[in-house]
Amino acid sequence: MEELRFESRVLHPEVQSVQRDKVAETLKTERVTEAYYTKYEYTCLVATRAQQIADGARPLISLDGMLTSDPRFVWNVAEREVQEGVLPFIIHRRLPSGISEYWSAMELKIIW
Repeated sequence: MEELRFESRVLHPEVQSVQRDKVAETLKTERVTEAYYTKYEYTCLVATRAQQIADGARPLISLDGMLTSDPRFVWNVAEREVQEGVLPFIIHRRLPSGISEYWSAMELKIIW
């Protein structure tokens, strides 16, 4: 059964696991980019979280005032989680110079 579960996982080719010590190592260096979401990071993060919620993950925010009958309910919950900064995700930014930066989704802000 475990083998079937492993084979049924469909991950995007760019999704890679990252070791905690590698992230901790990069946090010691000064970052080049600013602590703001790009529109691509924001959209990808909201879409990923919306898919998790649609697949049965528990929301990390209060659902007070949200209509569960709304067709965009899952997307709205995911957007609000990103806006409130409660997601424990790591954003990996690859820069043209060849270096990488890791940002916590809790650190990044929305500027639009």
